[in-house]
Amino acid sequence: DKEGNEYERKIRKDQVCCIEIRLSASPEAMAEIIAQGRLLDWCRESVKWAQREHGKENIVSAVLHMDEETPHLHVSLVPVVQGESKKQATTKKRLAKDKEMAAAEGAEAPKKKRRYKKKADASTLRLCADDIMTKSGLKRRQTEYAEVMAQFGLRRGEEGSPARHKELAQYYKEHCEEMHVRLDEVLAELAKVENLLVKKDAEIESRDKVIRQKEDEISGKESELAEKNREIARQQRELEELKPKVEEERSKFDTLFTANEYLEGVELSADRLLASYDSREKEVRKIEMEALERINKASISILARKDVERLAKENAGLKLLVSGKDSEIEKARGETEKERKAREEAEADKKQLEKTVSGVHSALERRHPEETRLLRELVTIGVSDPKCQDYILNGGSVTYKPYPWKDPSNGKRIPKEYCQEVIIKKEGNGNDSFISMCGMRIADFFKHIWAKVTEALGLKKKQEEEQRRQQKPESPRRGMKM
Repeated sequence: DKEGNEYERKIRKDQVCCIEIRLSASPEAMAEIIAQGRLLDWCRESVKWAQREHGKENIVSAVLHMDEETPHLHVSLVPVVQGESKKQATTKKRLAKDKEMAAAEGAEAPKKKRRYKKKADASTLRLCADDIMTKSGLKRRQTEYAEVMAQFGLRRGEEGSPARHKELAQYYKEHCEEMHVRLDEVLAELAKVENLLVKKDAEIESRDKVIRQKEDEISGKESELAEKNREIARQQRELEELKPKVEEERSKFDTLFTANEYLEGVELSADRLLASYDSREKEVRKIEMEALERINKASISILARKDVERLAKENAGLKLLVSGKDSEIEKARGETEKERKAREEAEADKKQLEKTVSGVHSALERRHPEETRLLRELVTIGVSDPKCQDYILNGGSVTYKPYPWKDPSNGKRIPKEYCQEVIIKKEGNGNDSFISMCGMRIADFFKHIWAKVTEALGLKKKQEEEQRRQQKPESPRRGMKM
């Protein structure tokens, strides 16, 4: 006991040596305690209450169960009580047993109820679960426990409720049945979830397959893109290497073009000289024929002789002239032969240059079709300066003063008096880009200019006709006397 005294007393075979009590609350109240983080505090206060109520030395264990819907404490205690038993009369079961024993022995059945023999000391400790598990005691403990647990927001259940205590085995049996039902429901849900998972796995596998295919395609595209980028870089390097050659060939082309013009002028001079030589030769032949005819037909006279001498002198002079012309012609022919060879070499260089330029243009058209198209448009209107071309293609605009532009479609030049200031720049992007003149496409610009020229010329013609009509004198009327 509390004073440290030990007592010995025989325990019956059917004696209740341990009682298990369950401390808990409603699922909602326990969930609130857990949410507040006070579950351990609730356990400590519950154990302290059990120790105060039944004695600390009588508490065997206190176990927290969290495996069910509501957390709860299982407290095991020894039902030790103090004092004389309150049960004075024998129970019906005990009386019936006494009668059976008396009948078996052939003795007379007891007429009076059997009574317990009172102990000498009423403070003796004894085991008695009946004294603890009384109806009034249970009500009292529920009320006291609710008062202690009020600090956790718990309150006592409704007193006098028709609910009755169930045996532990019955409780566990019903609980197991409920758990089996719930388990069947959970298994059914789990089967549905597994079927759904199988479908989802199939969908995921299909999507993974599609993703892998897309990744393979992307990888292939990336490889192609990398290869194209390398090819573009290589072509750009080639273009950079070709630019000085193009500039050099362009300067050679300009030089050859100038030389070609010079050769054409020399050829024209040689042709004129040859034509003059042929004309002189025809005149000499004509004079010789006339002289021969005169010699044959004329009489031998002084006059004829003088004519012959004169003609001979003229013939000799003409021959000298012709011989001089022959030397000049031979010289011109020699110079013409050199010029012809130079022209042939120039033509060969020109063809080679045109071939190189054509190859460069083809490469440019393959690699940069848009820029090549825009460059061609600039060249058709006479913008051949590379700096101006680069400036316009890079988004800049160039303003030209009034200039007789040449129409690319028909080769005609606009009259100077109808020329205007022109702004040339690049419009649009990508395939829609074009070279604009005063905000219009090249063809539209020249159509607009020619329309203005046509209108102005028509108006000018009408004005001239009107002016001539006004200046023309009126004819005299018929019947008037002058």
